Amino acid sequence: MIAIIIFGTRGVRSTVKEGNFICPQCADQRNYKHKKVTQFFTLYFIPLIPLGNKGEYVECLSCRNTYVTRVLELSQLAQEKSRPQNSSGGSAAIGAMGIAAAQSNATIDIEPEKNKVIKKLLIMMILADGVVDNAEIQTFHRVYKESTGQVVVDLIKDMDEVRTENKSAYQYLKGVVNFINQEGKEAILKASMQIAAADGAIDPSEIRMVENFGKALEMKPAEVKVIIESIKQVA
Repeated sequence: MIAIIIFGTRGVRSTVKEGNFICPQCADQRNYKHKKVTQFFTLYFIPLIPLGNKGEYVECLSCRNTYVTRVLELSQLAQEKSRPQNSSGGSAAIGAMGIAAAQSNATIDIEPEKNKVIKKLLIMMILADGVVDNAEIQTFHRVYKESTGQVVVDLIKDMDEVRTENKSAYQYLKGVVNFINQEGKEAILKASMQIAAADGAIDPSEIRMVENFGKALEMKPAEVKVIIESIKQVA
C-alpha cells in the first residue's frame, strides 16, 4: 500500500497586543486585537514550521471589522487632537469627562478591509463578461449597501482601477486573505453569492466560482457550502 503524504501551507493567526482605539466603523472607543498571520508549513494539516509573517491587521472586538495597522496611529493622533485643555481651575473629574466626550466624537476615515474586498470583488464579477448594463450597476449598489452599510460614490473610477490592475478574482483574494478575519470572509462570500443570484437563477458555473473564492479565502468546504445553500434558499 502506498502511503499518501498530505502537506501544504496555511496562515495561523496570533494576537500581538490588545487595547482601546477609535474604531472607524463604530466611530467610538472600542477594544481591539492587533493580530499577526504567520505562514506555516503543514503536514497532515498540522502547522509545523513557521515560514514568515504574511500580514497584520487590527480587529475591532465590537463590529468585528478589520483594519490596516495604521488605524492605531491615527486613533492616537485623533485622541490627542480632540483632547480638551483642562484649565487649572477645573476639577480632575470634569477634565476626565471632557476628554472622554471628545474622544467619543473623534472619527477616523479608514475603510474596513472587508468593505474594500467586497467592493473590488463585486466589480470584478460584473466586469467578467465585458458588458456592464444599468441592471448590473443597480444590483452592485444594492448588494454592496446590504453587505457593508456603505455606498460607493464613484463606481466608474473604481471600475477603471480594477480594469487597470487586471487581476483575476482568485489572485486578488489570495493577496488579501491574511488581512481578513472569519466574519469578513463569510460576508465576502455572501455578497458574491448575492451577485450570482441577482438574475434569479444560479447556474453550476457560478457555484464553482464562489467555491473557488472560498478556497482562495482559505475557508473550509463545509463553511462555503453553508453560505451557498443559505443564499440559494432565498434566491
